Amino acid sequence: MEQTESGTGGRGRRVLRRAVPIVFYVALAGFLFLYVRSVDWGQLAGVEWNWWWVAVATVISLGFRYWGVGIWFFLLRRLGAENLRGSGVTLTHVYAKSWMGRYIPGAATWIIGKVYFASQHGVSKARLGVSGLLEGALQIAATLALALVLLLIDPRTHALDPWIIVLMIAAFVVCVICLVPRVFVALIGFALRILRRRPLEDDVKPALGTVVVGAGLYVLGAVISGTGYYFISLAVYPSLRVQDAAFVIGAASMASAISMLAVFAPGGLGVREGVQGLLLALVMPGPVALVVVVVTRIWSLAVDALFLLTTAVPTWFGRGKRAAVTTSPTNADATKA
Repeated sequence: MEQTESGTGGRGRRVLRRAVPIVFYVALAGFLFLYVRSVDWGQLAGVEWNWWWVAVATVISLGFRYWGVGIWFFLLRRLGAENLRGSGVTLTHVYAKSWMGRYIPGAATWIIGKVYFASQHGVSKARLGVSGLLEGALQIAATLALALVLLLIDPRTHALDPWIIVLMIAAFVVCVICLVPRVFVALIGFALRILRRRPLEDDVKPALGTVVVGAGLYVLGAVISGTGYYFISLAVYPSLRVQDAAFVIGAASMASAISMLAVFAPGGLGVREGVQGLLLALVMPGPVALVVVVVTRIWSLAVDALFLLTTAVPTWFGRGKRAAVTTSPTNADATKA
């Protein structure tokens, strides 16, 4: 009887292991289709591109995504994760796949994706879950902090409704409070009790140093990401001044942070564009700002796809090498022996 139950449970886990990636990719394809279909392609008619600036923006933005991989590895190591050595190529591809999960509705989709896919390669699920939540909170708080500094020092933001500024500051304060290690651990513990899971072990709890360094790394990441948005804006609107770079970086950072808080929208669809369009209209004509918003949406999706491709290629070569080793005459003889 026990063997039968064990066998049934084993088959169930195997079926689930095969079904989860299929569901993930089907959902991703479906929401990407809806995402692309929602683009107002008519606004791009007659747009003249500076392809050099597009190339510069793409390289910078791709670098930002790899910077995110580095921060993820840093957090995992600080939380005591093992089995990371020699897994850089594989886990980088895992990160890229999970990053695409942002286009699926649900705040935790990209976090759950990392937990599921990375755990298949021997990384602790507990550490993956904590690092994912910490990563999301740090990214929102750091991006909001940079946006507030860059926008509030610019007198042009005084034209905005004061309540918008108040909400921005309130969101930042809430994020900072949630990142205090004791509060962060208490919130996770509360969630685990609701889910009837075991409490966190002490070696999985983040220290203050981890939070502070992680926040600093994400502030720098927000600068890198915002710089990419400045150059893609410059590619569409050449009259954009160098002096406007800080404002555009702040606007992109604010739009990114607010879109991450909008858990109901896949990829922040609609939210990011609304915030970005509102702010960019302060440094360029309104119709041009709308075009830039459409361009950045398409361009950001293209960079995400390029990121997924560039992380997948090394894994293909790795599989080829493993297959060659497995089928080599020496190994074949050893197998027969």
